[in-house]
Amino acid sequence: MNDQGIPGTAEGFSVFAVDANWTESRQVTGHGYDRVTGEIHVYLWFGSPYFDPEVEHVTVLSASSGNAEAGDALKRAFEDYYHPGEEPPASLPESEPVTIATDGKPMTFELWRNSNKRYWVARGCVEGTEVVLSGSEIEPSELSLVRVSDLTSFSNPYASLTGDFPPSA
Repeated sequence: MNDQGIPGTAEGFSVFAVDANWTESRQVTGHGYDRVTGEIHVYLWFGSPYFDPEVEHVTVLSASSGNAEAGDALKRAFEDYYHPGEEPPASLPESEPVTIATDGKPMTFELWRNSNKRYWVARGCVEGTEVVLSGSEIEPSELSLVRVSDLTSFSNPYASLTGDFPPSA
């Protein structure tokens, strides 16, 4: 982990966040580093400081390419996407493309919407980073994602980001 709270690097990995125009809470909600595989992931939450999923919010997972955590994050996002008690389908439903500004450039993500709950899930790849987004009460096309190199300005309600990652080279 470097002085800015970013884990050691995997080739092409970056942490993406909703840009500074987001006025609600900005929190690190999870992270991991596998010393054997070099896989890295970081979860960020943008919304109510009390994690209220019924108000405007966005979650952002940044994961190194090929990291199984990206698939797990997509699966968990779809658990929220469906109504309680509904069985998720065996395969992903049809997606639609959505353009989300990423580092100032338009990037195409896959988008799934749940019109009943106004909940959505999006997935894309930015260079060597897999990005899984989920949220509600905000249009994903209105988001602007930026690469962040310093997580120290984000609150972390669970634990410090120290000790789990090797220092960066």
